[in-house]
Amino acid sequence: MNFKVHVYNLLMKTRKETDALGTVKVPANSYGGSFYERAHSTFKISSLRIPHSFKVALAWIKMSAAEVNADLGHLPKNMAKAIQTAGQEFIDGKFDEYYDLDVYQAGAGTPFNMTLNEILANRATELLGGKKGEYKVHPNNHVNMAQSSNDTIPTAIRLAALLELLPLMQNAEDLVKAFEKKAKKFEKMIKVGRTHLQDAVPVTLGQEFEAYASALERAMDRLDFAAPELGDLGIGGTATGSGLNTHPKFSEKMVKSLSKRMKLQLGFMNPFENSHSLGVFVSVSGCLRALSIELLRICSDLRLMVSGPEAGFNEIHLPEVEPGSSIMPGKVNPSVLECVSMIAVQVQALDQAIAFSATQGQLELNWYTPLVGWDLLHQIQILSNGMTLLRKDCVEGIEANEAHMKEVLGRSFAMATALAPHLGYHAVAEMVNTAKRTKTPFVKLVKKEHEKYLKLDELTRPNL
Repeated sequence: MNFKVHVYNLLMKTRKETDALGTVKVPANSYGGSFYERAHSTFKISSLRIPHSFKVALAWIKMSAAEVNADLGHLPKNMAKAIQTAGQEFIDGKFDEYYDLDVYQAGAGTPFNMTLNEILANRATELLGGKKGEYKVHPNNHVNMAQSSNDTIPTAIRLAALLELLPLMQNAEDLVKAFEKKAKKFEKMIKVGRTHLQDAVPVTLGQEFEAYASALERAMDRLDFAAPELGDLGIGGTATGSGLNTHPKFSEKMVKSLSKRMKLQLGFMNPFENSHSLGVFVSVSGCLRALSIELLRICSDLRLMVSGPEAGFNEIHLPEVEPGSSIMPGKVNPSVLECVSMIAVQVQALDQAIAFSATQGQLELNWYTPLVGWDLLHQIQILSNGMTLLRKDCVEGIEANEAHMKEVLGRSFAMATALAPHLGYHAVAEMVNTAKRTKTPFVKLVKKEHEKYLKLDELTRPNL
């Protein structure tokens, strides 16, 4: 141990707290208690911390529980008010240094729950004229009244996911509109369509961009269908779903209170399912995975279109956001597309972790919730930010290289298929072979047929 750290530890004032395992020294100024000290010192695995949305959701649960328990006559109103005040201070970031908990921790998220109980209890005690560690307001008896980690943590994940999904859906909608705008701009720009990365039949650049918009819109439709289930809450089920140690009206009142805080109409679910099953997180994550797959595919397409530029497809130009090479002067890479592609791959990996975690619960509890919560919220966050990046720093600035697309179309065999209904499949195939053998541009070889049968504006739509 560093000498200065050792001296600091010797001089630092502590208080003693007692729990079921014995006595714990806690820094005198800490709003955390014995549980936090044990969890913080034990689980030093990573630098990953739960996002703010989860902390907001869990604080709302504590604030609503204090309100409901007071209304039911189980908690003194002054305690309830103090807990709610402390909860809002926690949301505002006042106690973040005492909530420094690793994502990889004890199952069921008990450290998340108990540390917040301790923080709110100590702060509420101060507000009522006491000192930290005196627990005039007790972490378990008062702040955690009618709750368990087993119902509060899944509920907090549900609420946090809803909070995070709202901006994601808006960002996705904005990206769809950006693709639609480009589709309109590019609607008459004809180019070579490709299947198997080989020349196929003509399409417009606008049709390709319209397809991107449509695919993203459908992906969001799937998410729109799955996400509302997050609003069905099993709060009040306590340890196993039975509701032991709660008032019969506790769950109903909690849902009403949380609905007001969320400004959403929340509902109920089987409280036993709430602690048993992580199915809703699998469903939502699966929709996020599907969205990421579409994004990855679109980014791959755009990277091909911009490839070269001189030795590749060179069909579009992207906004230049940074120099592309430390050694090759003038080189510019599709950096935004690469970033979003990496995000998409990460989302799919997180989805796999969520799916596997959902299979691992036994009987009355799936205790993988800390991992699932972080994975799901991280998926939403990076996808949301990635789509904003893709829109602002890429799609909105895309320009078409129309002249080059026309030139390539003229050299290709892409128009051969349009002649088949008029001349027959085998006859046109022979023309293509002749063009290849003689290295004659196809359009020159079939000039008469081209003038008679091929109209450019008919090549990208039904034409018989």
